[in-house]
Amino acid sequence: MNDKKITIFAGVFIVFTIFSFCSGRFVKREELNYFSEKYAATYVLKKEIDIGNNKTMKAGTQVKLYFISDSSSVKVYAYLPALAREEAVGKNILLLFESDFPDEKYDREFLEKRLEEILSNM
Repeated sequence: MNDKKITIFAGVFIVFTIFSFCSGRFVKREELNYFSEKYAATYVLKKEIDIGNNKTMKAGTQVKLYFISDSSSVKVYAYLPALAREEAVGKNILLLFESDFPDEKYDREFLEKRLEEILSNM
């Protein structure tokens, strides 16, 4: 009976390890750092943005940004500049999946163009 438990545990461990190595970020940490530094200033929304649950962020709202990536997408969150990043509840203002990018590959210029469509400098 113990041998069976060990075999099951080993199988689960191997599957988990394989999935851990295969599931990297769509946008690498270095790129996220680049965007965090480049977009550290306060921006103004050019247009109204749907943030879910029948809520919007109005055009003209001043925001700060942060960027998150998982295995298949990149997300841009906005929060009010009066709040510290650690205390702010960011609202997703842009979500791009692999399939949204040309040739389904991450492209910095494409992401920057999408940001330019919705943001302007102060």
